[in-house]
Amino acid sequence: MKVTGYSERGAVNALFYELAYSGNALHLLEQFLALADFPVHKQLGTGLTDAHVLIEQSLSDFGDADAILLLDAGEAKAAIFIEAKVKPSQKVEWTLDREFTNFEKGCHSDKELSSSNLFTQLYHKSRFIDGLRSGGIHALQSGIGFPECSKKRVRKIGNNPVVLSAVKAIEPYRENAWYFSLVPDKPSSVRSFFNRFSSIAWPLDSSGVDASRWGGLTWEQVAEFCNNFNLKSTNWVLEFNKGQIY
Repeated sequence: MKVTGYSERGAVNALFYELAYSGNALHLLEQFLALADFPVHKQLGTGLTDAHVLIEQSLSDFGDADAILLLDAGEAKAAIFIEAKVKPSQKVEWTLDREFTNFEKGCHSDKELSSSNLFTQLYHKSRFIDGLRSGGIHALQSGIGFPECSKKRVRKIGNNPVVLSAVKAIEPYRENAWYFSLVPDKPSSVRSFFNRFSSIAWPLDSSGVDASRWGGLTWEQVAEFCNNFNLKSTNWVLEFNKGQIY
């Protein structure tokens, strides 16, 4: 039997399930994370002893995450929030620079921030972590204030038991959080963008935005990774969605 998923959700699911059932999951996950470009820390997830991957996990008003990686390396812990973007077939190209420009426009105009924008989504996750650090689950249930351009001025996690279970799982990892973009840009462009990200003026309250913890990689690199490690199922999903993802 063959199962084929559509677009970024299909590819993200295929990738992490194939890693999980590979028989060598932690080593392959380390190799995957080593591909990512971050301004300061060039490698994440080394020396892994355990990992928990939450796919399409809702965080209520803070949005869904394409994937949340909860990583253990001995006593060290890290949480990685992954947001994936694709280049639909009707678009000529998708770039981080243009996505950030659109984010800035949403911050400085009477138009509300687009909830589908990559930087909006990662900003929401960074504010979620801020709230979890400062006041725990109770603070997230009480509500976190957001700027005027946000569609919701106060965001909460609510009382959904599955969401609360996820937040409780994330809580021990809250002090070491990372924000990871999986995008249809070029590797050189991703590297260039995040290397200068710290010098770009953040258009909103920047108290919770540590630019050194924002980075990512491209679908092109994912495809190469799958070829190198013979991840046939993910390769098939990427090939089936050719032109829709990158």
